[in-house]
Amino acid sequence: GQWCTRVPLIFFGTVEWHLPDRCLRQFGREQCISLEVPDSQRAFHGRDGRQGTRDWPTKLKNFIEIWENRQLQDIVTPNQVGRMGYHDPYLDRYRQTSVRYMTPEGAADGALADGIERIKDMTTGRTELGNEDVSFIR
Repeated sequence: GQWCTRVPLIFFGTVEWHLPDRCLRQFGREQCISLEVPDSQRAFHGRDGRQGTRDWPTKLKNFIEIWENRQLQDIVTPNQVGRMGYHDPYLDRYRQTSVRYMTPEGAADGALADGIERIKDMTTGRTELGNEDVSFIR
């Protein structure tokens, strides 16, 4: 569908990107690591085209070409089946780059879940430990 097309939305001199690859999970799709946000020529922001004649088709030619070829910009991922694993590449990157918790209670719950997952990793060989450490954890 068109909702999963990564394209510039153009209104006079304003260009904003529609970035569905950032919210695929909301639509039951497998979440991929988002691509970088393309430059939308921020110099155009704040202008609405009413301040005299503007040649927007010429100034925004590159964005218009992307829009006209939008069928080539679809984000295609399979449907999400089950829960995303703790070590899914998307979640690993998310934990490195995002603010994960909005409240102290959420942070406490998340820290507990992370701790349990780390202990599981240690006892299943995903994390290198000495034998005495693994025996202690078990």
